[in-house]
Amino acid sequence: AMPRSPLSCRHCGLDVPPGRPDEFCCAGCAFVYRRLHAEGLGRFYDLRGARGVPVSVSVSAMAVQSETHDWLEDLDDPQRCELDIQGMHCAGCAWLLEELFERHGPGHLEVNPGLGRLHLRTGDEFDLAGFVADVEAFGYRLGPGGATPSDESDLLRAGICLALAGNGMFFSAAIYFGLESGPIYEVLQELSLGAATLSVLIGGSVFVRAAFAGLRRGVVHLDLPIALGILLSYVGTLTTFSIHGEARYADTVSVFVALMLLGRWLRRRVLVENRRRLLDDRGADALVARRVKGDVLERVPCRQLRKGDRLALAAGDLVPVAALAEVAAPFRLDWIDGESEPRLFQPDQAVPGGAFYAGTAPLRVVATEDFQDSEVLRLLRTTRSTRTGPSRWWARVATRWSAGVLGLAALGFALWWVLASPTAAIGVATAVLVVTCPCAFGIAVPLAYELAHARLRRRGLFVRTDDFLDRATRIDRVVFDKTGTLTTGVLSVDLDEVCDPATLAALAQASEHPKSRAVAAALEQRGIRARANVVAKEVVGKGVEAVVEGHRVRLGAPGWAPQDLEVLPKDCDLVFATPDETTPLVTRETFRPGVAGEIETLRDRGYDVWIVSGDRNGRVRQAAERVGVPIAHAVGEADPAEKARWLEAHDAPRCLMVGDGLNDAVAATTAGCSGTTAIDRPFLASRSDFYVTTPGLAPILDALATAHELRQTVRRVLFFALSYNVVSVSLALAGLMTPWLAALLMPASSVATLLYVSGSLSERRAAAFSWRTSRWETRRLRKARRLQKARRLQKAPS
Repeated sequence: AMPRSPLSCRHCGLDVPPGRPDEFCCAGCAFVYRRLHAEGLGRFYDLRGARGVPVSVSVSAMAVQSETHDWLEDLDDPQRCELDIQGMHCAGCAWLLEELFERHGPGHLEVNPGLGRLHLRTGDEFDLAGFVADVEAFGYRLGPGGATPSDESDLLRAGICLALAGNGMFFSAAIYFGLESGPIYEVLQELSLGAATLSVLIGGSVFVRAAFAGLRRGVVHLDLPIALGILLSYVGTLTTFSIHGEARYADTVSVFVALMLLGRWLRRRVLVENRRRLLDDRGADALVARRVKGDVLERVPCRQLRKGDRLALAAGDLVPVAALAEVAAPFRLDWIDGESEPRLFQPDQAVPGGAFYAGTAPLRVVATEDFQDSEVLRLLRTTRSTRTGPSRWWARVATRWSAGVLGLAALGFALWWVLASPTAAIGVATAVLVVTCPCAFGIAVPLAYELAHARLRRRGLFVRTDDFLDRATRIDRVVFDKTGTLTTGVLSVDLDEVCDPATLAALAQASEHPKSRAVAAALEQRGIRARANVVAKEVVGKGVEAVVEGHRVRLGAPGWAPQDLEVLPKDCDLVFATPDETTPLVTRETFRPGVAGEIETLRDRGYDVWIVSGDRNGRVRQAAERVGVPIAHAVGEADPAEKARWLEAHDAPRCLMVGDGLNDAVAATTAGCSGTTAIDRPFLASRSDFYVTTPGLAPILDALATAHELRQTVRRVLFFALSYNVVSVSLALAGLMTPWLAALLMPASSVATLLYVSGSLSERRAAAFSWRTSRWETRRLRKARRLQKARRLQKAPS
């Protein structure tokens, strides 16, 4: 595995990749850290705590300046509005937002970190656009407020039922300690029954509704025995109270309902928080375009676009439908075919839907299709549900457990009906359901999943789907897209010796082309300033030229810029030509830090690593060589449909697809699991099982390892629960399960499993976790050794 750096990022606290010249894990963290201190907002770190969340690599001053906020024009009332915010994670974030809010005018700001929601009440003089721009300059993303989730009701119910359970146990304590009759005894019995009744109405109804809904769909899951246990135990309590004046099992009912509700809330809490960290993706409904009507520009939903409509594009705008440009213009197709370089389209060439305008001057295009027929709409319709059902393994466990519990309860009821009395039969069946109801599943297993999700979140990976960690245990093959996934999407260039670097800087700064920006950034790092009074002109599709001291100088494509070199370097794609000298330049894609070491670790663990990209074959092979993927495992020039077909041909359920663009959406839903590094673009993040916020890809291996560790922990919890239930059911069927014993055993078993789960999935345990701790890991290591041996034999001379 790649050795870890002892340094921690000064902004987020993650490890600094080896080779970085500063104390930051990525350029985004460095940019935000310096800006916070430059603007006197360093108190953010005092409020935040030791660890934070890394800033997306794409966050930079250039990215912020090019960001459009057209959605502000669609707000019904900008002075009283709600905005969704992506990236909040601590008290420091809330403080920073309030500080920035006060700088833009009077008003009131209410920050809801749980929902990722801002409530603004401002006046006419408040600069809303400026506030949004300033917030996004620190790595956050803002958008119009979406629908408010209703998951907080689970926590409220759990809190009420926990209070009722505590009072119910207090009422029953006096009875357990010997109080058998009298007015106080009767009052305590009535209070216990009242607490149990409220618990069943407030909390038990949740499980009853879920079980009934499952039965209507023909599904038997763990909510069924929980619901039956609650109802029958409550019926048993009512029966004994009406006959004997004794509310048997009342406190047990209250405790059981409270624990099950708490487990239900734990099971959903982390996933809900992870989803709220992303801006709401409303799919095609969120896309708008500027349609030209005479001399007027009108903003319309893309769903209203028809063939023949004229559209106005600004720099960076998405082309929602196939269209023809009025003049030659460059477009980026990385979301369509993965091509990392912009392409020049002539007026007679159709620009495909999903392209991004890469020019700087305003452009008019004419739609050649309806939006209903566009490729963008088809890709946006492709989605993976964020509330998937349980995995097959969990479904089998739930079905068999439910059937076993119901069968034993029915057996006990029948035997005691025949051998004793109906009252005794109800008591025995109730005891079986109360003691054997899956407390371990209802609270210990949800806690295990929360601990696993929280651990991954601290490492920069956020899980979005319910059953990802269950499906991840079947993954054998990891498939990466190239542009924006293995690379950052930003070009770099090596400048060793350049003639007249000041003139080169002036030419580079005159263009927004990615190659020009790479040259400008390299010169800026060397402290070179642009030559003054240079009037440069960009020739679309060719490069930039200017006249300096009566001589023409050019920066552009080989063959356009005059050159006196007989042979250009093989990988030269840019030339700087002056009257005195011609300098060949080579631009390279910037790979994510440490990606080669992380891929090597994946391969050492036995995973089959591939690159499947829409970029040209040559570039894909070069990327494979850089990161250590065999050339035979590098597939280029694959469009979205071809990526999906490739996955289907390579056992898609056992593949993990990691991409970043809209062109990866179909493949993401075809693969068994999917993830993305593009948190700043919600299209794919909202269709994936997880998203990564770190500059590197190390959390992906952490997620795969954690999935197997979690499975191992859950299976041990199940074994404990099975052993415990053998004893408890035997006592219940024998008629020896008294109310006080049930009230003692049920929470005791839950506490035991909770302690085991907390210890098994703690951070200290994770640091010492060995891949040799299960039969699965042993088989995988054997497979890895075989692969390593085969690679050594291939490299050995014949």
